[in-house]
Amino acid sequence: MQIEDSAPTERDVGGWFGSPEARFGVVLWAIVLAGLIGRVVYVVVIRGEALYSDSLGYHFRAHLLADGEGFVLPAQQVLGLAENPPDAQIPPAWSLVLAVMAKLGLRSILSQQLVGCVVGAATIAMTGIAGRAAFGRRAGLIAAGIVAVYPNVWIYEGELMSEPLAMLGVATCIWLAYRFLENPSLRIAVGLGATVGLLALTRSEQIAIALFVVVPVVLSAREILWRRRLAWLALAGATCILVIAPWVLYNATRFDRPVLLSTGLGGAMRAGNCPATYRGPLLGYFKVDLRIGDPDGCSILEEAFSSDQSIADGQLRRAATEFMQENRSRVPVVVAARIGRTFNFFRPFQQVHFEATRLSPVWVPRLGLFTYWILFPLAVLGTVIARRRKTPIYPVLAFPAVVVLAAALTIGAVRYRAPAEVPLALLAAVAIDALVGRWERRRTVSNDPEPSAVLERHRRSPAPEEH
Repeated sequence: MQIEDSAPTERDVGGWFGSPEARFGVVLWAIVLAGLIGRVVYVVVIRGEALYSDSLGYHFRAHLLADGEGFVLPAQQVLGLAENPPDAQIPPAWSLVLAVMAKLGLRSILSQQLVGCVVGAATIAMTGIAGRAAFGRRAGLIAAGIVAVYPNVWIYEGELMSEPLAMLGVATCIWLAYRFLENPSLRIAVGLGATVGLLALTRSEQIAIALFVVVPVVLSAREILWRRRLAWLALAGATCILVIAPWVLYNATRFDRPVLLSTGLGGAMRAGNCPATYRGPLLGYFKVDLRIGDPDGCSILEEAFSSDQSIADGQLRRAATEFMQENRSRVPVVVAARIGRTFNFFRPFQQVHFEATRLSPVWVPRLGLFTYWILFPLAVLGTVIARRRKTPIYPVLAFPAVVVLAAALTIGAVRYRAPAEVPLALLAAVAIDALVGRWERRRTVSNDPEPSAVLERHRRSPAPEEH
C-alpha cells in the first residue's frame, strides 16, 4: 500500500467552526479533559492498593521534605530502620513536586496520585502542541489522543512514579526543538537548555538529551552566523547547568564525593549484572537480594559497605564492571535481552507480570503491551513518512536512543522506556494522519470527479433522439 506523504494542509482539523488554530485549541482541550477524567476514574478505582517500594519512597520523601527533613532516604518508614540517612538515589524533581503538594495539605496517597493525573493531562496537551509544531495540526491532535488513552502513559500516575513528570519534560523538549528549527532564537535555545536541566532532575539519564538534541538543533540554524550559534549553544548549556547546580551544591554538603544527578547508577548496574540475570528466567532483568552470601543475587550488602551513598555508588559500579569483565562472553546476549525486555520483544508476557508487581492490576500492563504492538509498526511507518517529507526527526528519535543506552547499561524494564512513549505516539500519529489524508483524497475524487472525466463521459454518451 502506498501512502501519500505530502505535508498536512489547512484542512487538518476539519471545518467545524472558527480559524484552524481555534479549532485545534477546542479539540485539544476536549482530548485533555477526556484524558484527565479517565485518569481520575482509574486512580479512584485502584485506591487502597498497596504501594511498591519505589512508590512508597516517593510518597514518604515528599512528606519528609514538606516537614523540613530535607532529602533523606525514608528508611524508617519503608524499611523500618533506625534512622533516615542522606539520600540522592533518585533525582529530586518529582519528590519536590509532591512535597509542594504535601505542604499544601495533599498528603494522602490518593491526593498524590491525582497530582500525577494532572501532570498526565498536561502531557496530553504538550504532546498535541509538540505534534502540531513538528508534523501539523491533525497529527498533533492524533498524538494527543493516543497519549490520552495509551496505558503505558497513564499507568505510572497511579503508581506514583516520576515517569509522568519525565514524559511532560520530553514533550516540552520536543516542542521547543521544533520551535527553534522553525524560528531560531536565543530565547528558545535558553528555554530548551532549562527544560533539559529539569528533565535530567527527573530522570538522570536524560542529561544525554543535551548532546543528542540541544547541540544539533542549535548548530543546525544555518541562517544564523556560526559565532552566534556557538554563543547561543553556550548560553543554553549554561542555563542547563544553572538549573542543575543547586542540587549539585546541596549534595556537596552531604556526601564525601561529588553527586551530579543521583547515586542510583551503581545499584542499577549491579542489580542487572549478577548470575541470575545472565542466564535463566531472569535473563536481562534484575535481581536484588539483601541476604549476604546469596550465590545468584547481587551482593549489595557485601559490596556497598559504605553508608555514604556517593562512595557506595562507586563500589557497586566497580562490582558490576568486574562481573561484566568476568562474563564478557555473555554481555552481548544480556544487553540484547535487556533492550528486548524494554521494548517488549523479549519475553513480553513475563515482563507484563514483572511490571504489574509495582501496583497496577495485571490487565493494565497487558493492555499496554497489546496497544504498544499496534503503535510500534505505525511509528516505524511514521518515521518513513516524516523522512520522505524531509522533516527532521532526530529531536524525536533521540529519546528512544537514550532509552536504549540506559537499558543496555543497567536492566531491561518497560518502565525505563517511558521517555520514549511520547515520541512513539508522535510518530504513530504521523502514519495515522497520512492514512486519514489518503482516505480523504480518495473519497473526494470519488465524490467529485474531475471536469475532464465528466466531459469525456458526456462525449461518449449517445446523442438524444430527435422528435
